[in-house]
Amino acid sequence: MKTDKVFPECGLKRYELTKLLPGHKAGDARWNSGKTFGFVYHPGEPHAKISEAYQEAFRYESTLNPSAFPSLRKFEKEVVGMATELMHGDSKVAGSVTTGGTESIFLALKVARQAAVETGKNEGPFEVILPETAHPAFLKACHYLSLKAVVVPVDGQMMAEPGAMQDAINENTIMLACSAPCFPCGVVDPVRRLGKVAQKYHLLLHVDACMGGFMLPFMEELAYKVPEFDFRVPGVTSISLDAHKYGYAPKGVSIILYRNRELRRKQFFIHTEWSGGIFASTTFSGTKSGGPLAGCWAIMNHLGREGYRTMARKVMDTTRIIRDGIENMEGLHILGDPSMSVLAFSSTHGNIYNIGDALASRGWYIDRLQFPEALHLTITRLNLGMADEFLEDLQEIMGNKEELNSARKGMQESVKAVEMITKLLPAGITNKVARRAGSQMESPGEEEGSQAALYGISASFDNRKSVQRLVENLLDGMY
Repeated sequence: MKTDKVFPECGLKRYELTKLLPGHKAGDARWNSGKTFGFVYHPGEPHAKISEAYQEAFRYESTLNPSAFPSLRKFEKEVVGMATELMHGDSKVAGSVTTGGTESIFLALKVARQAAVETGKNEGPFEVILPETAHPAFLKACHYLSLKAVVVPVDGQMMAEPGAMQDAINENTIMLACSAPCFPCGVVDPVRRLGKVAQKYHLLLHVDACMGGFMLPFMEELAYKVPEFDFRVPGVTSISLDAHKYGYAPKGVSIILYRNRELRRKQFFIHTEWSGGIFASTTFSGTKSGGPLAGCWAIMNHLGREGYRTMARKVMDTTRIIRDGIENMEGLHILGDPSMSVLAFSSTHGNIYNIGDALASRGWYIDRLQFPEALHLTITRLNLGMADEFLEDLQEIMGNKEELNSARKGMQESVKAVEMITKLLPAGITNKVARRAGSQMESPGEEEGSQAALYGISASFDNRKSVQRLVENLLDGMY
């Protein structure tokens, strides 16, 4: 059997493993350089050490059994309580700590399905209505829960369109969903208008605040204009917010909140007939390390509202500099009207992916978007002090029109070549080629390979199943 690593007969010594450590991280994105937008949310070394100490102290304890480790139960109750206060919830609001935004969203949809079953709705398939900017975690949850995702186009400002979502409601609809803000362009959906629609049709309404839950409330305290999206809005029945993003908690901590405890009870799994005893789990995940939860509790108590306000102010100051700089560059424009430190920009010359590759060659790690084609920035505390360097690099790239045009022509040629190969060669061969390409893809970081061709190929395929197969084979090869 061929494997990438043989199980060692004799273990490596501590000093041997320590010597290997720098090499393992050599190809990773260098987030501490300030050139990585998103992915890592770090509070700064002095603050991080407090959280890390708690994470270390509880890393082997499990959150599965709430009676074995009352300390972890206390942490969870208090983290949920603080999140409830952030979301302007009352004493009826209840929630749980999860491993991430995907699990939080999964549980919200599981609750919606259970509520529909209990109220005797049609046997389905039950439907969830989403704006097209909603996170794919909703589609993933629908896939696993056998729900039908009804995806509705957004308006010209990239916001959910309540009228269009209302038109999509039928007897099988069980939930509406929206974002605060959406990941692609940082726009907060019109939650208050959607709340009225949800109430009118007696539907649940979930607000995905995974990006904004630990940012928007503190921006509001700093007098930024923030649309209401939380439990102040009638009709909102659940909210997800990630503490491991702008809450600066260790990775693996999100929070799901419900309008009341009756809704939360529907997410529980309980089995009383097992020979191993009564099994009960509040969330999807069973055994979880207590470390991330403890680290989250520590950082929230350590920073307090004042600390979070300070970070939010600095991040938004940096965001304003970057946003103004992009808007003032000829040929670039911001998508929509971003509400916070998440934004996307595109090019009027159709070369935005080549611009992205040029930025990557200078060490900047950024996301690519499609429909429309754009580059995506999630600005965090790590990017403080880097705005001028980023804008200078971007300005130089935009000024080198000859190089950008050459790169664009090269991308177009690559796209044509792939289109011809896929038409002429059998599917089995093209699948093998894609898998091999995946196995040879560079690791992320300063040596990141060109993504312009990949996204150009994706955009050129009318058959989206072909794109899915391409990515599937690339992933298969990478692992």
